[in-house]
Formats: sequence, structure tokens, C-alpha cells
Amino acid sequence: MSDIKVVTPPLSSLQASHGDRNDISIKQGRESSFELIRILAQFMIVFYHLFLFFIYPSTHIPIAKAIWLPFHIGVILFVLISGYFGIKPSIKGFVKLIGQMVVLYIPLQIVYIIKGGANLSSMLFISATPFWFMRTYIFLYLFAPIINFYLKSANNIKRFYLICVLAFISHYIGTIGIDPSLLDGKNIATFLFLYVIGDTIKRFASSWRKIPGTIYGSLFIFFNILLVAVFTFWNGELADLIFNKIFFSYCSFGLLVNSIIFFFWIGKLHFKSRFINSVAASSLTIYMLHGANIIFFSVIGPATLKLLNLTDSTSLIFLGTFIFTILIVSACVMVDKCLSPIWRLNSRFGAYIEKRILAYLNQSSLLSITSRSSQ
Repeated sequence: MSDIKVVTPPLSSLQASHGDRNDISIKQGRESSFELIRILAQFMIVFYHLFLFFIYPSTHIPIAKAIWLPFHIGVILFVLISGYFGIKPSIKGFVKLIGQMVVLYIPLQIVYIIKGGANLSSMLFISATPFWFMRTYIFLYLFAPIINFYLKSANNIKRFYLICVLAFISHYIGTIGIDPSLLDGKNIATFLFLYVIGDTIKRFASSWRKIPGTIYGSLFIFFNILLVAVFTFWNGELADLIFNKIFFSYCSFGLLVNSIIFFFWIGKLHFKSRFINSVAASSLTIYMLHGANIIFFSVIGPATLKLLNLTDSTSLIFLGTFIFTILIVSACVMVDKCLSPIWRLNSRFGAYIEKRILAYLNQSSLLSITSRSSQ
């Protein structure tokens, strides 16, 4: 952590890059299985944060740490979805993404600074943002045209080579190699690797879709029950090493496998729901609002601690946290819908900026051609 109190996301893509909202929004007519993944991923992120920052530090119950593992896949899922659908960057999309970050971050951060929680440098919401996920996603967004071009033209051998290279840099050097610059996977190398994996999952969708979803679901549930049970009863230096390096960090292979199994499971569903699509469109707001320091540490944190004081029962703590997470996500969605007029203005502004820039570039190009023709 830095001098700013940091909430480890998340994300998106908080939504895959297609559609109108930031190129990471949801079209009402789309199949809703992947929108459901977004919602579940956001739920996982919020639920995980409550245990990471408040419940485990307050109780030190082993299962309150072991439960991190099945809920730590949220960030991975978002980047996999981005790769699956492909980020389609544009000037309009980039302006809208930055615009939403300004609206959701700056006002709350000003309040946090006034309360003495951070310094003025934290106002640099890209370079100094506590939302590491958003910063890294912006890098991925800007790099997308290059990686998309390669993936579109690459044959299977070249694709496999790219996967191996990125896996070596991100997941091997980042874990076994213990390179400080790649530690924990919170970097563009890991996001590029996950993005390519998401694109590859779509390329070979006909293969993994042949297996019944119940197989993926049963495998995911059994695997995570086993993980939670093992790390609930197994403690010590070796257990912590395996926990962090194999199953927990964003550049761990265990977390990747866990995420892909879940992706296959929910991705196999076939249904359409306007409600699911509408809720999923609020993913960016859910992430940034719940993770804003002034809200997370001044509102959500104290409320979580009060919940802990109500009971000593582990099962009731889990149930209460589950319900509280639903309430947090629901509140963020409602705020997002109330901000709809601002998002529409932001979208128009993005379109205006794109139009002006493209007009200037076209005019400059025309003048250059005219100048050469007259020589």
C-alpha cells in the first residue's frame, strides 16, 4: 500500500468494451449470461473486500481468510470478458471513461482530503488513484488496437507463442521469480495475458461449450470447498506461501484456473434479461463507489464492524456479510441510475470531442495532400 489507503479493486473492464457506456456498457438485447458474470464478479469483489479489510483483521478466524480464494476471481473475470468481446477503443469511449472516473472519484476524494485521509497528490486520479484496476485498465484500453491487430492476424502457433511469453512474464516471473515490478499481478503484463486468454476462450468456444455447464459448476464448487477447507485447517509458513503464490495473487495459475472454470460455467447459460443487463451496466459505478476511500473506510467499514459486534457466530457473520454486500451493490446501482442524466451528457461530450478531433485530423490531412499536389 502507498500513503493513500487503497482498496484492492477492481474493475472493468468493469464491463466489456462494446456498446455505448465507455465502450464497456451493455446492450439491452444481448444474451445475459456474461452480464450475469459481471454482476457476480462485482458481488465477489465487494464481499471479498469486507473480509479482507474488516472481518478477518477483526476476528482472525481462519475461514475468514480462506474464503478470500473463491471470491478473489472478480477482477480476473472482468479482464477475461474484455478479451472475450474485445476492447474497441475510440476517442469518444476514452473521454467517456475518464469522464465517469472524474464524476465518481474527484468529489468524494475532495471530501476525503478535507477530512485528512489523503494528500492533494491523490487528486491525480490516473497516476495516483487508489483504484489500481482502473489505471491498469486504461493502459489496456490504450494498448488494445495493437493487441487486437496481432490476435486477428495470428495463427494458432503465433497465438500460443504470445500466451507462453505473457504467461512467463506475468505468472512465472511474477510469482516464482518474485520480481517486485510484477508482484501480485497488478500490472499491464498480467492484464494483457488475461485479455489474450479471454480472446482465446472465444476463439475456441465451440470446444468448451460442448461440455455441460453442470460439469463446470460442480467442478468449481467442489474445488473451492476443498480450497477453503484446506486453508481453514492448514496454517503456517508453507501454507501461506502456497496460498499467496498459487491461489491468491492475480498472477497465480490457481486463481486463473478457478476464474476460467467459473467463466465456462456461467458462460454456458443462455438467457436474456433486461434487468440483468441494466444492473450489469452499473458495474463501473459499483466498483468506484464502494471502493472510494471516504465511503469504504468511513461508512462501509464501521457498518461492517457493527455487524460483527452483533454476534459471535461464524455462520451468522457470513450470512450478515452476504446480505450487507447485496445492499451495498444495490445502493451503488441506484446511485448509478440517478446519475443517468450526467452519463448521457458525458456521452454527448465524448462524441463532440471525437468529432472535433477527427475533423481537425481530416482537415490537416487534406491540407497536406493539397500542399504536396501543388509542388
